[in-house]
Amino acid sequence: MQLNVENIKRRKQIKFTDHARIEMAKDGISADEVLKAIENGEVIEEYVDDRPFPSCLLYGKSDDKPIHMVCALPQHVNMLIVVTVYTPDPRRWIDFERRKK
Repeated sequence: MQLNVENIKRRKQIKFTDHARIEMAKDGISADEVLKAIENGEVIEEYVDDRPFPSCLLYGKSDDKPIHMVCALPQHVNMLIVVTVYTPDPRRWIDFERRKK
């Protein structure tokens, strides 16, 4: 399975986990902001061996607000599962795209 942004954008349904919604509320991130960040986002880490589904870390922006999203891609349905969402800490990321060592 390809964990690229185009494959992610082709998903017909998006499901937010309860955990994602809780983290979004903590960081003041709306569902619309997540959707916008997915549209302009890029895969920055792949977790192809994750279970029960392969997943990836996406980085995108809503306006100028950086957003990280961990998304799972089930192979048996045309759905994107948003596992968690957060505002990346600039002390831990280089340009929000690479982890600092």
